[in-house]
Amino acid sequence: MSLKDYRSLASDLVTELKKQGADSADVYIVSSVGFNTTVRLGKIERLQQSINKGLGLRVIKNGAMANTFTTDFMDRAVKDLARETMQIVQISNADKDNGLAPKEMLGSYDGKLMLFDESIAKLTPEKKIEMARSAEEVGLKFDKRIKNANGTSWNDSRSQVTLANSDGFVGQYQGTSVSLSVSLLAEDEDGTKQTDGHYTFGRFLNTLASPQSIGEEAGRRVIRKLGGRKVKSAVVPVVLDPRVASFLLGDVFGAASGGSIYRRMSYLVDKVGQQIASPMITIVDDAIMPDGVASRPFDAEGVKSSNVVVVEKGVLKQYVCDSYAARRLNIKPTGNAARSYQGNPNVGSTNLYIKNGETSPADIIKSVKSGLYLDRVGGQGMNSTTGDFSMGANGQWIENGELTHAVQEITVAGNILKVLSNVKAIGNDLSFKLGTTASPTLLIGEMTVGGE
Repeated sequence: MSLKDYRSLASDLVTELKKQGADSADVYIVSSVGFNTTVRLGKIERLQQSINKGLGLRVIKNGAMANTFTTDFMDRAVKDLARETMQIVQISNADKDNGLAPKEMLGSYDGKLMLFDESIAKLTPEKKIEMARSAEEVGLKFDKRIKNANGTSWNDSRSQVTLANSDGFVGQYQGTSVSLSVSLLAEDEDGTKQTDGHYTFGRFLNTLASPQSIGEEAGRRVIRKLGGRKVKSAVVPVVLDPRVASFLLGDVFGAASGGSIYRRMSYLVDKVGQQIASPMITIVDDAIMPDGVASRPFDAEGVKSSNVVVVEKGVLKQYVCDSYAARRLNIKPTGNAARSYQGNPNVGSTNLYIKNGETSPADIIKSVKSGLYLDRVGGQGMNSTTGDFSMGANGQWIENGELTHAVQEITVAGNILKVLSNVKAIGNDLSFKLGTTASPTLLIGEMTVGGE
C-alpha cells in the first residue's frame, strides 16, 4: 500500500490559517503503514497490520501559540479544526519566543539520503514470521539451560512526514524501518531463572543482523547471566557494553538540549567551550548520514538537516536546539527539532553517536586485571541537574582479562562528567543495529561498584 502525498493538503491548510488571521502557522502530517508479529515457542501470538495518520496544526498570533490535531482528513473536519485553532490562540498566553524557525535556515538537505527500502514492502507476512521463528529456534537450541522464550518479534513500517509553513516551506520524505528481537529465559540447576535477549534494527533488510546471529547472541547473553552473584564493594575499572554506553550518551544529549539549559536544570549549564570529557570522546548527532536509521532532509520545523558536533575531543562545542530553545538562549537552532503530530516541536536527536575508537572490545577486556563488564543498568537514579547517578546493575566480573562469572544485585555510582573524563579506551564496534543512539564499548578507568 502506497502512502498518499499530503503536500497540497498541508499547504492549503496553511493558506486557510493565514486567511483566518494567523501571524504564522505550520501543518505537520505523519502517516505510516506497519506490520508486526510476535511468535512464542513457534506459535503466533500476535499478527497485526496497521495504517495510521495524523495531522497537527500550529498557529501563532500576537505572540500566543495554539496546537491542535486530528486523524480525520476530510475537508470539513480539517477546516473546522482550523477555525477551532484560531479560537484557541485568542485565549492563549503570549510568549515573545514563540515562532517558526528562522526563514533563512529552512530547506531540505540536497545530498543523497538512503531512507527507503522497497524490499520491505515486497516481503510477505509468511517470510517475516519464518524469520522470527528461525531466530527463536536458534536461541532455544543455543544451550540446554534455555527453557523458555518470552517472545520473538518482527516489526516493520513505512512512514511519511509532511510539513508546510507560512514562510513558504513545503517538504515531504518517506522512510522505512525494520527490527527483529528475541527474548529468552534460562534456568540454573537450583531453579534460579534469568531473562535476556538481543535485537537488530535498521532501515534496510540487508543491513539487519541475520536471524541466526540474533538468536545466538540472545542465547549467549541469557546464559552469561546464570550463576550471578554479588561482589564486594570496590572502586574498579569498568567496561561499558555499547547498550549501557548508549544509555549514558542519551543522558548527555538531554543535558545539552536547549530546554534543559534555559531552565538551568542541567550539569552542562555554562559549559560550552569547556573540557567536559576525555579528549578521546567526540559526540556527533548526524541527521545526514546517508543510510542512517534516523536521517532526514529537514527537521520537524523545516530547518535543513546537517551534521552537528556536540562534543569534540572532549570539549562541549554547542547546545542542541529547536527554534524556541534557541531564541531563549539567543543562539541559532541546530536542526534538532522533533515532533509528533499531536504536539509542538521540542529537542530530539537523530543518529547520535560517540565516534569509533581503534581498540577491539576483546582487547579492552583483556586490558583489565580486575573489574566489571557492565551490560545492564536500571532504575531512576540519575540526577539530570548534577550528573550524579546510582543505579542497579548487572554484568560480568573480569579477572586477569577474562570474563569469569555473572554479577548481579549490585549498584554503580558516580558522576557522568567524571565518567566521561575517565575514559581510557574506546572500542571499534560502533553499530546502529541496536537503535538510533549508539556508542562503541568504553573502558572507564574507575567507577564505584556497590555490592556486599
